[in-house]
Amino acid sequence: MKKVTAIICGKNPNAEQMKEEIVRNFGSAFDLTCYITQKGTASAIAAQAADNGVDAILAVGGDGTINEIVNGIVREFVDISILPSLALIPFGTGNDLARTINAGSNYAKIIEKINNDDYIISDVASAAYKTHSGDDNSRYFVNICDIGLGPSVISKAERLAKKMPGSLAYTLGAVATMLFPPKINIRLTTNDFTVEGPMSEICVANGKYFGGGYGISPYSEFNDGLLDIVYIKKLSFWKFLAQLHKVRLCKFVYADKIFYRKTTICRIESIDKKQIDIEIDGELVGTTPLEIKILSSSLKIFVDTK
Repeated sequence: MKKVTAIICGKNPNAEQMKEEIVRNFGSAFDLTCYITQKGTASAIAAQAADNGVDAILAVGGDGTINEIVNGIVREFVDISILPSLALIPFGTGNDLARTINAGSNYAKIIEKINNDDYIISDVASAAYKTHSGDDNSRYFVNICDIGLGPSVISKAERLAKKMPGSLAYTLGAVATMLFPPKINIRLTTNDFTVEGPMSEICVANGKYFGGGYGISPYSEFNDGLLDIVYIKKLSFWKFLAQLHKVRLCKFVYADKIFYRKTTICRIESIDKKQIDIEIDGELVGTTPLEIKILSSSLKIFVDTK
């Protein structure tokens, strides 16, 4: 019987009910251990589970919780055959990584895939940046890191959430960001090209979606050994709005201000030497300068579990 650790996002008000559901559906299929997280504990729980030799970790949460768990699993320069595989059950607000890999709540399919080791080998990105207090820091991500639009929406939503429900705050934050998109003076350097000047967004992607269902990076593949970079130069609200339906459908956008490139490593820094906020998987983590590299074939992950 395989050993599985389930890690459930404790921020969700239905966490206790979900734990009961997980135990009810997975308890007889696996040697199951189940945890409900407190703030910032998911990574440590996942790391301990990996050290204990579990076969799989079941991440029950949104993009932020999954990112924490990934940072507990991934070990650079370690053979991934000895690390646990990762299964997702969407239980958050955006669920963008789950959307990209078509992860769902078909428990019978998840059990079958875990028992058959029916996973794919995914790349992982490593990001090095400054914390808001100025210290050096780094973390892994499987989905998306961005500066510009994403951090602007999150920071506005966090301020509005003190006065209204979170979902409404996020919507209003997105509307405000589209009406007044950020204009940041940036230098983007890769091993193939350099571009600099005023921009509204730079997205460095391994997955396809961000922002609760916007397909910003339609050409991303989890196992191609490449980072996808989407950068948007100063784009007016009306031009952006005209293309928004294509982004929703995860389609290529033909516009003279939107550019798609691929690379293995990049550096993003402010030309003005300002600290610019960075978002990774829905969380504001720090500021520029930012360096990102791809780590090929670093995570075992289950896909198509709807």
